Amino acid sequence: MKNINLPIVLTVAALSSLSMVLFFVDRQKYVDVAPVVQPVETDSTDMIDEIDYYNQVADEFIATLPLDKRVIARLVDDLNHHVMYYESALRPSCYLYDLESMTTSVVFGGGNGFYIDTRLLIVGTVTECRRIGEWAVFICTNDAPEATLMNAAIAFRLNVYSHEMVYIGEGSSIKFISDEQLDVEEAHVEYVSFFTGEANFSYSHKQIDIF
Repeated sequence: MKNINLPIVLTVAALSSLSMVLFFVDRQKYVDVAPVVQPVETDSTDMIDEIDYYNQVADEFIATLPLDKRVIARLVDDLNHHVMYYESALRPSCYLYDLESMTTSVVFGGGNGFYIDTRLLIVGTVTECRRIGEWAVFICTNDAPEATLMNAAIAFRLNVYSHEMVYIGEGSSIKFISDEQLDVEEAHVEYVSFFTGEANFSYSHKQIDIF
């Protein structure tokens, strides 16, 4: 039986262990390690709320309007960024100001009048305008050539979102009773003076629904 040289065996075992450790340490160099990414800090002041922004633009625009302009609707939400207004002058127009493009378009009006369905309206002045929900209701004097005392006042409504217009009625005068009804005064010819040729009228009232 051969004698085992214990010191040599121990030395060889130690060298083998050292080689294995160095092998795995060297391989660790080539292992991909995911980088540690620090979260990016955001300044909340840089995040401008869109609705707040357009409200600010609307404030600035309305402040520049002359005194003869009347704001009907301020439309600022997720889908709409507009200001609607009309003139208080003779034969007024109604306008829509786009807060995004900063451009103005005409909704209705002007000296030549405008149509609601097949009816041509020529507005003299807007005597009253009331916003009721998504509608603006206008009471106006009639400036059409064929206007008489019996149709001296006209009423119609305008949808401030779709711009749909609906004719409501006419009379010698019109006023609001509520947000649902108008009081319409009607003039009736009683007789025409033989000497002056002038008509004499009697008057009655009726209530008509706005919607």
